[in-house]
Amino acid sequence: MLKQQLFSAILFLFSAQLTAQSPMVTYLGNGGQETLYDVFRLSDGTFLTCGYAADLDWVDPSVPRTELNSPVAIPNALGKNRIGFMLRLSKDLSTALEVVHFPRGLVEDIRFIKTNALPNTTTGDLYISCNTADSDNNDGGYILAKLNHNFLNGTPDALDWVHVVWAKSYAKEAHPWDVTSDGRVYFISGAAHGYDWSAVYCLNPNGQPMPVNNWRTHWLTNGSEWRGTPAATNPLGNLDSVRHSGIVLKSWGRCEMRSWTAAEFDAFLPDGNGGTKKGTWPADFLYSSPCNPQQPTTPSPGYNGYGPESCCPVWGGSSVAVDRRDNHLYIGMNFKSYSQTANSPDFEPAVIAYDNTGNMLWWSRLYHEITPAGDTMQSLPDQYIDALTIDYTGNTLVVGARAHGNNVENLWEGNQIEANPTANAFQNRFTGTNGNIHQSWLGKLRLTDGALTNATYLAEYAEGTGSLGAPHPNPNLDGWPNPNGGWPDVNTTRMAKNALKVTASGDVCVLAVGRRTITTANAYQKMVKPQYGGKSCWNSFVRVYDAGFVAPKYSSLVVGVWDTLTGAGGDNTELFGVWKTEGGVVAVGRHTADAAGVPKGNPLPVAQVPAWGTSTAEGESAILVYYPAAALNDANDGVSGVAAVPGATLDVRIFPNPSGGAVTVQVIGAIAAESRTVWVYDQMGKLVTRADLRESSVVINGLKNGVYAVKVQSGAHQTVQKLAVCE
Repeated sequence: MLKQQLFSAILFLFSAQLTAQSPMVTYLGNGGQETLYDVFRLSDGTFLTCGYAADLDWVDPSVPRTELNSPVAIPNALGKNRIGFMLRLSKDLSTALEVVHFPRGLVEDIRFIKTNALPNTTTGDLYISCNTADSDNNDGGYILAKLNHNFLNGTPDALDWVHVVWAKSYAKEAHPWDVTSDGRVYFISGAAHGYDWSAVYCLNPNGQPMPVNNWRTHWLTNGSEWRGTPAATNPLGNLDSVRHSGIVLKSWGRCEMRSWTAAEFDAFLPDGNGGTKKGTWPADFLYSSPCNPQQPTTPSPGYNGYGPESCCPVWGGSSVAVDRRDNHLYIGMNFKSYSQTANSPDFEPAVIAYDNTGNMLWWSRLYHEITPAGDTMQSLPDQYIDALTIDYTGNTLVVGARAHGNNVENLWEGNQIEANPTANAFQNRFTGTNGNIHQSWLGKLRLTDGALTNATYLAEYAEGTGSLGAPHPNPNLDGWPNPNGGWPDVNTTRMAKNALKVTASGDVCVLAVGRRTITTANAYQKMVKPQYGGKSCWNSFVRVYDAGFVAPKYSSLVVGVWDTLTGAGGDNTELFGVWKTEGGVVAVGRHTADAAGVPKGNPLPVAQVPAWGTSTAEGESAILVYYPAAALNDANDGVSGVAAVPGATLDVRIFPNPSGGAVTVQVIGAIAAESRTVWVYDQMGKLVTRADLRESSVVINGLKNGVYAVKVQSGAHQTVQKLAVCE
């Protein structure tokens, strides 16, 4: 019991040490051109970042480098000769542990890293997406790939499979894809709002396009296309005759996302927030009748005056998320529409839920088509879906959306929620008189039925605005005017695409670009408050909202230090990836450069620059920030030690544990003709010592006080255990 208490106490101190870590703001350290696009934390506590670089000269020669091999040709003939790479960093981010990279020019970058494991569990298989640059005929766009190792069971040096995705516009910009717990990958291919093509597809665990029984479009083994459901009832007679399936995001000659019967088409259903909507499927509102899949027609307008925009039969798919508990699929998209009532083009959003067999479960427009009072509405602002992710604690889908402009009916307000009558969000609505601007929005939809539970606008103040409200009562809001008071002008605020993260407690992490951005009292880099004078600048910022969007727990800028008299020197950063730790938040991106390659504006206010970084931008330079804050402390967002490898069968005993500095590592049972190796890592993920087991055990001496991870490998078998040392 005493040993267990001691071990728990050391783990607590370890967690507290991470929580108290100082801020880090650094450039990557190259003299050329580089960007960091994503950040991912492995379950051993180390971090992966990824992106591209003009070269790897900034990597210290002592840092191991591994080149990735691809089993297939990758279409990147029009690329810029970049190196797509992953950089693994220690738990405290101070040390570069290894670099894994593609051969120069094979891909343009590594854009996203994802795993098929649930959050805060042992890292599973790793999957990546990479941009490519090639012609349409050669399927330029991006690739999806599975790594052959996940860094815990070995350093990846090859791709188990690669799937080439033709993509332009939305799909190219946003990389909408996600992976199920059993290794299937859903993704969107094609080009939005044109004449060509776009569709949602599914890859099997081997990276091959596969049938989805209850989707409505299927390509058969005889080369034909069949429209119907379930796939097993196709004309060839069984599911084996279906090569693969899709959700086609195109209106011409098709009945996708439309009701096929009058009963479905004429149904009035709850809209998820006290109002109603007509039609069982999300495209019904554009048409005046159901659709016969054997003889598709497109009579319009629909019941609220909208019809399809004649110029653009292809819709816009932009986001994909998977709930890894049940592998349900969630898609974010919009329809290019035309209001015949207002004689105006428009974009209407939709979030759509499917079960793991392809049955549609529910969909949401995110605004009232028919209000609770019974008024039929149009929502003339263009609206888009920029991000989706799962809140596993709250059992909700977190939606990042955006409205281009304002009108009577817009994305739902944060204090008018049927399922949550007492809700009062940080920013309930779109205020001010500016119209031709983009405002972001965050909402949570119940996974079971799509009902809205919480929402807030994400719209930062405009430079020089008046009509400000009284100071916000929350002391962490640092005296900033309450966004729900007065009627201030707000300015364009765009969140990063598909970069939302949710913490273990349901808090939401978001990256965005704003103007006079509200920053919290605990922020590392603050904005000048409007009531104090001084000019703002365009800036990137990282923000963590509480689970109900009542207030930010943390909001800080990541931008060059600008002149508050002139506003010059800022507007020079972009953020793409974010990760919440047990004591803070990590964000990555780049400092931008002009056409001549000269860094724009002024440098960031750097801090704790590591050996792998540098203090100044040199051209387009990647940036990484770690911002700790007491308000962000949550041990459930953290990890400690090296996670055990799934399926490991090696039986190892480590004793004594806790130890006074010397420890015996013993392998139980003989494994003939296999070499055995022991690695000991400290609490920051740094290798402390390595030993070979030439017999069944080995003694390791000289360990200082702390918590260690001991990894033992014997042939294909390995295991990891925690060790506490207390002299």
